[in-house]
Amino acid sequence: MRSLILLFLLLPSPLHSQEQAPEFLYVYRDSLKQGVDSIYRVIENDGAQICADFRCPHPYIGLESLSGPHEAWWLNTFATAADTIRVAKAYATDRALATALAGVAQRKAALIGAPIQGFAIYRRDLSRGPTWSVVGARFIEVTVTPDPRPVKGSVWMMADSTLYILRPIRTLPGAQALDGGTRTRVFAIRPNWSMPTPAWVATDPTFWRSAPVAKSSP
Repeated sequence: MRSLILLFLLLPSPLHSQEQAPEFLYVYRDSLKQGVDSIYRVIENDGAQICADFRCPHPYIGLESLSGPHEAWWLNTFATAADTIRVAKAYATDRALATALAGVAQRKAALIGAPIQGFAIYRRDLSRGPTWSVVGARFIEVTVTPDPRPVKGSVWMMADSTLYILRPIRTLPGAQALDGGTRTRVFAIRPNWSMPTPAWVATDPTFWRSAPVAKSSP
């Protein structure tokens, strides 16, 4: 994304019930080709630093797969449709930022397969357990499935009816202990690819200390 990280980034939501989960999820997925891990990470580190230097108007998280195919994901949520419009407008009017992120996309184009990306709508009727929250999480267990059954986790549905079920987890053993079936994978949150909120950092400052901070004026 940074074809669409230009437009859609992450909004945290309070840890209460599934009633208050954000209504919209935007997912962007890069699949990495073999042997490109090191250079890909350098490029994405640069991309995150660009976002910090330009003071991107919305927080987001970057993920890297620990199981299954090697992928990098960005997760972006919005409380309302108006939020998506506001953030899109902010990026569309910042030509310098858009140009810089387009350069990042060009640098990594030969290292990845065709990106997977799209919006999903929250399915309150299928979601069970604590609401979506990044606060205190270091890993996210993700299930991608076409099966519309109630399940533990926060559930969003894509336009093609694919479900994304997300479960933030504090520890890796905790993530691995969850039984989500064969379509379930574990991802590590990568602070150096993310734009955290103050609440995330305050809860786990050691974990988030590698997140980029603005070091220059664009």
